[in-house]
Amino acid sequence: MIKAPLFLLPILCLTQLSAQVTVVTPDPVTGGVVIVRPFDPVVVQRQLSLPPKVVVVTPAPQTAVKTIKTTTVVDAPGQPRRIYNSERNVVVVEEQGQTRELNYVTLPVLFVKETAELLSEESRAALQEVATVILAVSKTEPATQFAIEGHTSTDGTDEFNRTLSGLRAQRVFDELTQRYGVPASVLTAQGYGESFPMYPQGNEAEMQQDRRVLVVRTK
Repeated sequence: MIKAPLFLLPILCLTQLSAQVTVVTPDPVTGGVVIVRPFDPVVVQRQLSLPPKVVVVTPAPQTAVKTIKTTTVVDAPGQPRRIYNSERNVVVVEEQGQTRELNYVTLPVLFVKETAELLSEESRAALQEVATVILAVSKTEPATQFAIEGHTSTDGTDEFNRTLSGLRAQRVFDELTQRYGVPASVLTAQGYGESFPMYPQGNEAEMQQDRRVLVVRTK
């Protein structure tokens, strides 16, 4: 029996949140609680309003590796090199001799175990807020593009994780386009599975952070 990853991202009621609020939500695996940061639409819009930029990457000192929450996969077949920095909410993509820095936000949504079914109305509320932001940014910048990325922890098989992350990314894509009116031409969807974990050898609490769906500003 496959030990499948759960998306244990926080469920948040967006209309009641502010930057000062701390949200506590039940953990369906351990029975404990997960303390999460608020999902602030103003912050989300500011983050996704920043277009990609070309950057020069300076290698970090070896002594700093353990203190920076980033990760990379150097030889992922068919994929450019990607470095996710969860402290700044950016992903650095190295492709065709150019390095670009892309801003992203993590969606606070929950899925039913081993499926792409949304678990709650609060998750839909989060998607509606994100759709509003995407539409607002696209209105002022018509050429804008966003990628919906599904990611998992390293728990479970690579094949299962890639399939599940792809289905969940596609579900978010479908919700945003079919339910909330985001033009399909503005979005793409892809599942990366366990290719880019922040905590490859992490404990359960750390692996929860790897089970995520991102909205990345790609253009």
